[in-house]
Amino acid sequence: SLVHPHPSASLTPRSSTHDLSSPELLLQSVSASKMSRNAQVATFAHRKRMFLGKSDKSSAGGIDAHARDICAAINARADCFTTSSCSGRAYLWTGEGLKATERFTRYRVTHELIEDGERYFDLSSLSSELADSAWEEGRSRMREKKVAISSFRRPGVLRSLGDALARVLPCTADNPEMEPPVVWLRFEAFILHVCCQDLHSAAQLCAAARTVFKNVGVQNWAENKVMVAIWGDEGLEMPVTDPHGRPTFIGEDSWLQTEVNMRHKRNWAKIERFRDAVLKMPEAKPVQSNPWRLPQKSVGDADDIDSEENLENPSPESVLEGGEGSGQVPSSSSRAIPRFDVIGDIAVVSSLPPAEDRERIGQLILKENGRLRIVAARCGALQGDERAAGTLEILAGQQRRPLLTTHTEFGVRYVINLEAMFFSPRMGPERQRLCKLVQPGEQVAVLFAGCCPETLQIAAHTEAERVVAVEMNTDAVSCARRSLQLLEKRNPTRASRVEVLEGDMLEVAKTLQQGSFDRVLAPRPKGKTDEEDNALVQQFLGALIPLLKKGGHCHWYDFVADWEFPSCERSRARIQAAASRLSREVTIIRCAAANNKPVAERQYRTVIDFSVS
Repeated sequence: SLVHPHPSASLTPRSSTHDLSSPELLLQSVSASKMSRNAQVATFAHRKRMFLGKSDKSSAGGIDAHARDICAAINARADCFTTSSCSGRAYLWTGEGLKATERFTRYRVTHELIEDGERYFDLSSLSSELADSAWEEGRSRMREKKVAISSFRRPGVLRSLGDALARVLPCTADNPEMEPPVVWLRFEAFILHVCCQDLHSAAQLCAAARTVFKNVGVQNWAENKVMVAIWGDEGLEMPVTDPHGRPTFIGEDSWLQTEVNMRHKRNWAKIERFRDAVLKMPEAKPVQSNPWRLPQKSVGDADDIDSEENLENPSPESVLEGGEGSGQVPSSSSRAIPRFDVIGDIAVVSSLPPAEDRERIGQLILKENGRLRIVAARCGALQGDERAAGTLEILAGQQRRPLLTTHTEFGVRYVINLEAMFFSPRMGPERQRLCKLVQPGEQVAVLFAGCCPETLQIAAHTEAERVVAVEMNTDAVSCARRSLQLLEKRNPTRASRVEVLEGDMLEVAKTLQQGSFDRVLAPRPKGKTDEEDNALVQQFLGALIPLLKKGGHCHWYDFVADWEFPSCERSRARIQAAASRLSREVTIIRCAAANNKPVAERQYRTVIDFSVS
């Protein structure tokens, strides 16, 4: 039920040739606009008034009851408005399954709980009902229509829909080649489309939505307009008749009713949590002249690490790139401003600038990013087996030691000591990829876990039964346990699935039950020399492969030169050799760069997914 007017012409990008994955092109497009700030705000406000002032063109004729509060909360803001929504619905359907086709028909559309399961799933009267009709009594839909009986296409099959229909349309063999009308049950989760005035408004909305929903992103953009799409994840699709038209769940009406109603309730609870997150969003700001300027909110101070309200707002660039906390400040100065990672309330420049530029660079970054409190630069590479991050020199801002902060990624908060451990926000999309691979009930081990970003993401966003993290860095383990406490405040059940073990992976692995894990993650450290690195690889693989069940999967992180892509033969050979010594067979499933940034000159971190039999 697209419950808001939707003039497609006004929501289509002005040009379909732009590459949304390129921040440079987007920056040029926004910078090229000659509109003043006031004109941009006025134009957006006019568009909002015109859009919301039009009559509702949806089949429901209005906003669904369970979506009214969230739509009202968003429409009360000056920087965004809703364009379409659906609070979630269940219905029966026949045909091709695509609503855009003529050969798709749906029945008994309901946005509420099913009170009478026996009546709702009684298929004997289905063909006599209006197509696209509301199930609730006293309600009607604008597109209700009588379906021609010929749409069922094979009269004989109607016996499975009721004896009465069989008497009216007796079985014939005139057109045996026609397909039977299989009836399906579908539940569609919450969906919302929002028009935002700029990237900053879109970033704030995405940050709020990602505390509840997984499928959130920028859908398209045009001048003075960014479209955000938010999808729920409580879907259901199942046939309730077989290919011959016979019901497949005879006597199971109560079970089907429970499945649908359970999804309705979970869906509504998520909508309410999203509404609460929107109400906590910062007040809308005027359109920014610099499209990459971060929202004006300070977070992550060492004094408020345990604060329940410490939620980071991602930069617009992070929204487009899937969650990376990185940025670059455009400057009229001839001296280039280096790229930096945003970790909590700290901007981390990857290398130390020249002495004469340090203070200028630090102050400029702080000036352009109001939520940042410190700008620091790395003075050395990762150190030791514990992968301490090396010395960080503070260029500007608070002289705070240790450099402790709280970083939020896809709604999960990490406590991080930047001087004592390795953490890269650029690995955020990779962590989300891993979450999508984890299946319900899996036993997962995360080795070399660091401050446990992968562990926490899997616990928060998957249905894994158990997640075991192993790390030898005492500071990292301490931060991981504090992060786990933050997760426990929000969701004790998910936090209880996590076990953090401190110690050398090679020793801890001996205490874990062999063949007990469905999935092992191994973002392993790199040796100082090629000889040391090769020895470490064999030791690590020799310890982790026995932990996997037959058919289990490993995500192995390696370091390769740019010329080794895409085959990564050296990495593959080392995995095969380690498995062979253990009399195990491995199948390489995937080999790709873990992120698109080099870890050193012409060197990349790669991830190799393989299964063990």
